[in-house]
Amino acid sequence: MVVYNVYLFFSIFLVFFSSNWFFIWVCLELSTLSLVVLLSYYRTPRSTEATVKYFIVQAVAGVVLLLGILVRCFSLNVGFSLFESYSGFSYMLILTGLFVKIAVVPNPFWFVDVVGGLSLVRGFYVVVVSKIVPVYLYSLVVSDLFYWVFVLVGLSSSFFGTVFGVNQTSLRKIISLSSVSHLGWMVVSFSVLSFYECFFVFLLYVVMVLPLFVVGHYWVVNNVGKVGNLYHNFFVVLVLLVSLLSLAGFPPLIGFFYKWVMFFGLVMSGSYLVSGVLVMFSLVSLYFYLLVCYNLYGLYLPNLKYNVFDSYFLSVKGLLLVVSSFIVVVVFIFYVGPVFVFLFV
Repeated sequence: MVVYNVYLFFSIFLVFFSSNWFFIWVCLELSTLSLVVLLSYYRTPRSTEATVKYFIVQAVAGVVLLLGILVRCFSLNVGFSLFESYSGFSYMLILTGLFVKIAVVPNPFWFVDVVGGLSLVRGFYVVVVSKIVPVYLYSLVVSDLFYWVFVLVGLSSSFFGTVFGVNQTSLRKIISLSSVSHLGWMVVSFSVLSFYECFFVFLLYVVMVLPLFVVGHYWVVNNVGKVGNLYHNFFVVLVLLVSLLSLAGFPPLIGFFYKWVMFFGLVMSGSYLVSGVLVMFSLVSLYFYLLVCYNLYGLYLPNLKYNVFDSYFLSVKGLLLVVSSFIVVVVFIFYVGPVFVFLFV
């Protein structure tokens, strides 16, 4: 496994130092092949099915992406340079290939099924590692000329992740559906953000989902409604609760700052309606995330609930935490957010 991990990260690393579309495509497919080997290392019928689906989808997306690259190269006679002009048809083919690899509309269904059939360690490869290069390429080729295409794809993806996430208790499905929803935000906002802001947003996304994979793997949490093995481990439950609330964008957690940067960029570009619709979807997702957290804390840890809130010391600490959190949110909204956006625009 070490060898294939080296191949994987080396092929990803090479992409950042190339501006040749064909070389980038070769590295992208090499990383896909390395991922397929890593996903199939420990075989079960369910994981084998998920790996085969992942390979087929990535192969189709790779063919569409290569077709767009070749059409652009020979129709415009611009070679394989990443930063030259694009024709409308070749640009849409390239975008379609990248969107399938990122797992947003037009086809996010494969992603939920694949992540649901893998262990959480291998799910991390699919949810995070496999998206590094496609998201990076998308941030480079995104254009204002096709803004409404990005709006349609982004809003549809956010809607899909929100609606299908309602009443989910499977940790894998929660992670995969929230990933589709968050990437919908990225698809819309990357067209109005600078490259460094895009990098910052994706980094926050990785930091936000990483604790869920760690807790789920080491404490064998497959369903957030069945956490009997965490009954006496308050710290792990706290990490799980905070991570879920962060995915929902609950202030003052990372997920709130992450969405605030994108929301502020959309508002500053005049996309009031789009940003309002995204916020409405976030409110719906916040509702069912709060339900999951309530069931996790209130129903399965009843004794811990009374022990925590009956303590005067902890209640004072809680009050201080609420006050300090409010101050942090206010400072970020009215100072850090605007400064960050204007600094990189």
